[in-house]
Amino acid sequence: MPNFTPERLEQLATDIFIAAGARPSEAHIVASSLVEANLLGHDSHGVIRIAEYLVAIEKGWVELAAEFQVVQDNDAFAVIDGGWGWGQVAGRKAMEIAISKAAAAGVGMVSGRRCYHLGRVGEFPTMAAEQGFVGLLFVNTHGGGKIVAPWGGRERRLSANPIAFAVPRSEGGPLVMDISTCAIAGGKVKVAFHRGVAVPANCIINAQGEPTTNPADFFGPPEGALLPFGGHKGFALGFMADIFAGALSGAGCSRPDVDRVGNSFLAIVIDIDKVRGKADYFADVDGLVEYVKSCELAAGFNEILVPGEPEARERRRRAKEGIEVDAETWRQIVEGAGRYGVAVAEAI
Repeated sequence: MPNFTPERLEQLATDIFIAAGARPSEAHIVASSLVEANLLGHDSHGVIRIAEYLVAIEKGWVELAAEFQVVQDNDAFAVIDGGWGWGQVAGRKAMEIAISKAAAAGVGMVSGRRCYHLGRVGEFPTMAAEQGFVGLLFVNTHGGGKIVAPWGGRERRLSANPIAFAVPRSEGGPLVMDISTCAIAGGKVKVAFHRGVAVPANCIINAQGEPTTNPADFFGPPEGALLPFGGHKGFALGFMADIFAGALSGAGCSRPDVDRVGNSFLAIVIDIDKVRGKADYFADVDGLVEYVKSCELAAGFNEILVPGEPEARERRRRAKEGIEVDAETWRQIVEGAGRYGVAVAEAI
């Protein structure tokens, strides 16, 4: 697979989005978000999305001239409307508002609607954690983008409805949990499809509702579906995330006959110092990390990693060694760049 420096990929993605009509500052935000996902090992939300985003631009699903609006505002809560602009841009602005409100009131919540794809949702609560706050995010796909079968069903009814939490600790990077509520993210199925490899068992079903590990069975035709993780538990969590993100924002929940796919969300930020005091909080968190890591290891394990540590290690490795892009993803990037007259050099 071709290998690239993060800087090279970020510049290429920026150039492509600018050529497609994006504002330069917003093109850079989106490009850096995608490459950061690759660096952390989340290739499903990295530059594999460039081709998808170009199609969305061409279909009018991304409003390149969108204006971010705060449509409801009080001391601790706001509702924002992204105008169908870039999700990464709206998501960052929404988190900045939530952090500001938490700093003033102790808790800040922002409900958002009409945003295009947010990308890697863990990016946004991490913004809060890096400033010493607790951050939570619940996301749906604005009623469309249904790819998950409910527990006991075989048809698509829910989106991946991801959730992400991030918290600071006294030393080291934040603890970050960033998961979809299905057994495997849809983007990871696409990565497997591009690479010609199987997906893990018990993650997807074919159109007949039968378990399969062939990613082609998910895409069809006819289309299969993702399964919720943990059976009824993941289904329940995804169901509630749909409500938190969709019903509160006004975007709506998963429903039939919705073609336009975007993201709506609920962001919650908590000021630790106001609620508890940072010294006591850090004592509890650091104690928990130490206690969990002291557990006797199971067979086949060398250590216990807490949430966020695998990604941090992968980021250090890829920043040094480069980011590999599978051949099909690279072909799509080159094809998209060619449509907009962007020159593409060879990989490193």
